[in-house]
Amino acid sequence: MNSPLISKSKFIAGFQCPKLLWCHYHAKDKFPAVDEQTEAKFNQGEQVGLLAQSLFPGGTTIDHNPDLQELFNISRNLLQQRKPLFEAGFNHGRAFAKVDILNPVHSNKWDIVEVKMGTGIKPENLQDIAFQRYCYEGAGIPINRCYLMHINPEYKRHGDIDPKHLFVSEDVTSSLKELLKDMKIRLKKMFDIIDSKKCPEIDIGPHCDTPYECILKSICWEKVFKYENNVFTLREAKGRDWKLYKTGILTNDGIPADLSLTTKQKIQLTAEKIGQLQVDKLVVKNFLKKLRYPLYYMDFETFGLNMPIPLIDNTRPYRHVPFQYSVHYQRSAGRTPDHHSWIWDGNGDPRKELLTRLQRLLGKRGSIVAYNAQYELRILKESAVEYPEYAEWVKGISARTVDLLEPFRGFAVYHADQHGSASLKAVLPALTGGGYKDMAISDGGQASIEFVNIMFGNSTAEQKQTLFKNLEQYCGQDTLGMVEIISRLNGIE
Repeated sequence: MNSPLISKSKFIAGFQCPKLLWCHYHAKDKFPAVDEQTEAKFNQGEQVGLLAQSLFPGGTTIDHNPDLQELFNISRNLLQQRKPLFEAGFNHGRAFAKVDILNPVHSNKWDIVEVKMGTGIKPENLQDIAFQRYCYEGAGIPINRCYLMHINPEYKRHGDIDPKHLFVSEDVTSSLKELLKDMKIRLKKMFDIIDSKKCPEIDIGPHCDTPYECILKSICWEKVFKYENNVFTLREAKGRDWKLYKTGILTNDGIPADLSLTTKQKIQLTAEKIGQLQVDKLVVKNFLKKLRYPLYYMDFETFGLNMPIPLIDNTRPYRHVPFQYSVHYQRSAGRTPDHHSWIWDGNGDPRKELLTRLQRLLGKRGSIVAYNAQYELRILKESAVEYPEYAEWVKGISARTVDLLEPFRGFAVYHADQHGSASLKAVLPALTGGGYKDMAISDGGQASIEFVNIMFGNSTAEQKQTLFKNLEQYCGQDTLGMVEIISRLNGIE
């Protein structure tokens, strides 16, 4: 027990990158602090795990214990009771794993049940379960079948969560055979890595984001990120960025002149070279012709996209649920717009309230402007599925909607400060100088997390008031920013 052991999380890390594995044992101080989104994911994982355990009544949870040998001893003693075990730990040599669920079955055997928050089987899941089977069988535990229990994306909540329908359990036993064959060889290589005093020299590569974005990326990619126009900002690179990097080219201004480029890439490189806004005036003119006053600049915020457990009735896992809109209403060109804002207070179904309020607000004429409008239209259409009395109205809204992304998607308007992106967060500051700097909430992911934490957690009236103020400022900046972008486009026509 003196030599460091490899857990299943470290095994997956080693599967991704030898340098990442080594740093887990020798340079953990380099790891950044857990951010809010990662913390939210951990919390969701715990909730999913508890729901899965409820499907195995009479089971025993083994409390976390930093002393691994004690964990192994407790787990082995509990095997004699022949009851489901949760978080039991067993080792085989220097490899150990804690099982989500170890379920007793016939002939004194056990089934491994691995619980995941995804909606299907991923290659890394099979690696994970194969590692577990290797550890448990090596510890003398007879394993019968191996299952992956994941989220059913079609589950629809009605009242309390029903774990029987929230999860899908798939038998993956046969898929592990090939992975188990070379498990000893792979582990031997990993032991050699962690036993070495020298960090492996591993260059950056696509593996930095597969199967997960590496927590060391900000460090390993520093030589690239220090350049704002690095080759990984090249629009629609499709692997060309890696080819350039491997030849020693780090920045776009180092791309050979004779390299075949797409139209967007040519525009991007020209903008970076001369430092001026690139504009196709005909495209801009034709786009502006689509606008019919009055204009309604519209933006939504949602929760649920990254959540395996639906929070409200009649919603499904990993689906958008709108909780906020901002609309700037402009009667005529150049006129100061009026602002309308709504944030769900937690009562009723926010989708119906959104539809009802917008039906009154958006009137029957004039263009509705949204940035990447397919997102807003999708929210409206999905909401109308639950409330079909609004379906015809949504069709009318779709016909009136103009996507402000259109002239930017094709780089008909492009500024070097966009760094290859056509998102609102990139276009707004590049074209107008505006943006989200110093805002308490500065992106949609943060807005979603903070809304869920406050509205579905234990919070005070003061905390809710502060949240609503920050959300209104953030979402309002999205729609006000669209007003400013249209004004800028009118100025360059």
